Amino acid sequence: MFAKEAFLFGATIIIGLAAAYRYAIQLSSAPIIQAPTFSFGQMVFLAAAISFFVLAAKGRWGKYVIWTFFVIVIWSGVQVLSDIFIRSSLGIFSGILVLTLFFSWRSVLMHDLTMILALAGIGATIGTAITPTVGIIALIALSFYDIIAVYRTRHMVRLAEGMLKAGAVSGFIIPQDTKGFLTDRRLARPHFGDKFMILGSGDVVFPLIFAASLMRQSLAEAVIVGTFSVIGLLLTHLLFVGQEKRRAMAALPPIATMCLIGYLIALLFNL
Repeated sequence: MFAKEAFLFGATIIIGLAAAYRYAIQLSSAPIIQAPTFSFGQMVFLAAAISFFVLAAKGRWGKYVIWTFFVIVIWSGVQVLSDIFIRSSLGIFSGILVLTLFFSWRSVLMHDLTMILALAGIGATIGTAITPTVGIIALIALSFYDIIAVYRTRHMVRLAEGMLKAGAVSGFIIPQDTKGFLTDRRLARPHFGDKFMILGSGDVVFPLIFAASLMRQSLAEAVIVGTFSVIGLLLTHLLFVGQEKRRAMAALPPIATMCLIGYLIALLFNL
């Protein structure tokens, strides 16, 4: 199962960093283009928007709120990748095409492929818009938030349960058996935690954002952090399967820790 996790996680990191690298080249070759930046106020607004989404998802119209957010994430991420790798004018059509395939071919495989593209595009975009310092602060803060939200308030667990109930799984669906990739994702839902495991999108996109934030100052640093994030995924997997009783766990802290260790190693050897 870890091999499947690593493949999906690694593919997202690789595509996301490739997109960030290509975008950095485009910026350097076209000084007129200004890289987007996030101020502290904008980060606070983003946190408030996410909190509003969490609260709205619990309400009467929670299912529709979740699906609206889910569709926006997919369309936005795919559009970014299309703009960077293919042609900017085709982004909107690429997003629509992927969404059409997502809703018409409802296999676990299509779900995971869609999430790879969406998360890679979003991670590359946000990562190139922040500094490494902001990336480090965000990674540490979100790790503590993940611990509190999963083990103390448990509202993240309830939100995940709401997403699963709505059928909008924000993350990778990882089957125990490789043939499970061909299973209809609606049929896989009753077997989450048994024959299928979920890796949340935040556990993938936040390490990518930090790695992508390093791209404009050092390709080597970005690659090393991306590599160490996979090692962090292995550590998370070992902690998860080592539980006496399988239950939701905060996956981001071990991954974030390894990302920061990778960054320190890159700085130590001046890579």
